[in-house]
This record gives sequence, C-alpha cells and structure tokens, in this order.
Amino acid sequence: MSPFFEDPALYRSVLENLPIGIYVLDKEQRVRFWNRGAEQITGYLAQEVMGHICREPLPHCDPQGRVLVGDHCPVTTTFRDGRALQNHVFTLHKQGHRLGVQVRTLPLLDDNGLIVGVAVAFEEAATSSIPESSGALMYGCLDPLTGVPSQRLTRAVLAESLVGLEDTHGGLGLLRIRISGLEEFSARYGTGSIAPFLRTSAQTIRHSLSAEDFLGRWEKSEFLAMLHSSSPVKVAAMAELIWLQLSQSEVSWWGDCFPVQAVVDYGVAHTGDKLESLLSQMKPSHASVAAKAAGGGGAPDSATSRG
Repeated sequence: MSPFFEDPALYRSVLENLPIGIYVLDKEQRVRFWNRGAEQITGYLAQEVMGHICREPLPHCDPQGRVLVGDHCPVTTTFRDGRALQNHVFTLHKQGHRLGVQVRTLPLLDDNGLIVGVAVAFEEAATSSIPESSGALMYGCLDPLTGVPSQRLTRAVLAESLVGLEDTHGGLGLLRIRISGLEEFSARYGTGSIAPFLRTSAQTIRHSLSAEDFLGRWEKSEFLAMLHSSSPVKVAAMAELIWLQLSQSEVSWWGDCFPVQAVVDYGVAHTGDKLESLLSQMKPSHASVAAKAAGGGGAPDSATSRG
C-alpha cells in the first residue's frame, strides 16, 4: 500500500472536511473532536466546544423541548449498551433558532472491547422547500430578510392550491404564524431590531415542517404554512409543535437574549373555500391560548430582565 494511505493525517483531514457534522466524546461525554461540518451546522466553532460536556453547547431535545437524558438520549444509550443508533432530534443553533437534525451514534472500543468513547455524525433534517415553479415566477419573489417566499408568491401558491382542491376533492392544512410583540420591541429598540426575530422564526419554522410543506411570508410579522397533511388532528398537532419550537427559540440583541413569542392559528381548507373566510375561521393552538391567558404578547423581555 502507498505510504500516502497509511498517514493518519489523511483520515483526520477527511473527517475534518466531510460535509456533515462529526464529533467525538470521551467517557465523560466531553467533546474531543469537532469538525468543520459541525461548525457550519450549529454555528459553534471547535474552540467553543472542545472540552465541554456535549449537552452544554448542543443539547438534544424532543419536539416539546425536553432535553433527552437517560434511556431517551442516543449518546447515553450508546455508551451504556454499545449500540449504534439513529434518531431525529432538535437542538439550538448558536444564533438561537431551533434546528432539526438526524443523529447517528457509534461506540468507540479499545483493544479489550471496552467502550471508551462515542462518535456522533449529524446533519440537518430535511426542511420545507420552495415549490417548483418557472424562473419568471420565482425571480424576485423571495423575501430578502428571511429567505422564504414573499407574500406575493405565497398568495399565488395558496390561490393555486385552493383551485387544485376542486380536482382532488381533498384538503389543505394551513397555519398562520404571527410573531408577537414586535411593534413594542421596535418602538423600544429601533426598527432594525425586529429583523433577527423574523429570521430566527423563519429558520425555526422551516426546521419544524416536513420537506413537502410550504412556508412563506404573510403579513408584516406573519408567516403562512401550507401542509402536506389535511388531517385536522395532524394540522392541530403541527400548530402546537411550531408554537413550542418558537417559544424555545431566542434572539440575541446587544448582549441580551430575548425569547421569541408567537401565536399560531390553524385550519383545513376544502373545495370551494374562500381565502377571507378561511383566515377568519382559523383556530388558535391551545398553547397560544394558554400563553395569552398567562399574559404573553407584549414586547419580549430578556432573560436578564426576567431573572
């Protein structure tokens, strides 16, 4: 074999530059290797996580935001049982938005067959995408602030989808997502202060939806999602999930962290439904109602000021 292929530096370079995230943990679950793919996916540089327990920079959570521990944590299970696992989990990007990732764990064994570490490979889960359309329609129709389709394109896609129901006689799940408290926040901190809330919200929502779903801008501080599923139960569950994911997202503004606050309404469109009546008949998610009853909806308070 050529000496080139016997050089350990070659394989470290390969791991370093793979387009997926890879990190290695020791027995205390401290990070001992963190490649460039992990930096790009999470926003954390290697020097920010090396030597830290993995759940500090990159906690694995379920859709409700509960940190996975014990039998529910793929890393802990691999350490204990020596099983390679694959899971879909959520984590928090350095910029504050929720991130869905596919995680694969692999036990690392010493010469005696004892587990001395765990290697973790991860990549972003498939997110909602912009629907196929002609170049003329797509040109200039992306919202420059959030990167999702603009309100004009969203309205066009919704109108086309409603017409399509006449042929399929099916349904269309809809979510109207309003990021609340932005007018008050803008009045307090300036008009530019709301941009990171909208960008973070768009990224969080896209990671919560499936690849078949559509997400676009709606009103000034709103987004509209069109779901692949038209089951009322599944649409309502997705509304709850997105509200939970948004409520666990945060925005950093001049050194303070502010939580994202949202109201999520949901409904199912059927053949013959008109846009105006659809929007007026949408129901708020249970979580949105509970948050409003608890006094939410004003300008977001920083963790510092709350605490």
